[in-house]
Amino acid sequence: MPFLNSLSFERLLWLVPIFFMLHNMEEAPFMERWSKRLPFKFHPIDSTRQVVIAMIFLSLGGFLVTYLGVEYLANQTGYLIVLGIQAILLFNAFVPHIAATMRFRLYSPGVVTAILITLPFSFYLFRRALNENVLTWRQFWIMLGIAPFAMVIFALLSLQIGKALDK
Repeated sequence: MPFLNSLSFERLLWLVPIFFMLHNMEEAPFMERWSKRLPFKFHPIDSTRQVVIAMIFLSLGGFLVTYLGVEYLANQTGYLIVLGIQAILLFNAFVPHIAATMRFRLYSPGVVTAILITLPFSFYLFRRALNENVLTWRQFWIMLGIAPFAMVIFALLSLQIGKALDK
């Protein structure tokens, strides 16, 4: 990945919210219809507009957190916060996207960007963070342990914000 190798670690971290936004753009328009096709209630989704609002909120939050971590803090703590976002996205690629696609044998909104962007970028970013001593293996495993809980909290919170603003 010559292009990624040419970027400083700080610049590389700015790809986190950009790729997150692309993932949200794939996911948002299809989530309502997809979730209603499932045999059980998977998300508290009332409308596509609610999901779009939630995804805009999450995407803007990703850019804000990256700005604070990379430009304002500009230290290892700030970088770890942005890497925490990517840990959530890495977990999210597997659960629900890949797992749901395999389980229900139908397209899960977000699975294409999860496989083509999130997984390879996550592997590259975390390997580089480990190699550049920005991240330790212990920190990596702690992030992955926190990721499922953070993902659920942020998803539910953003969907509630989307629902409140969809009136």
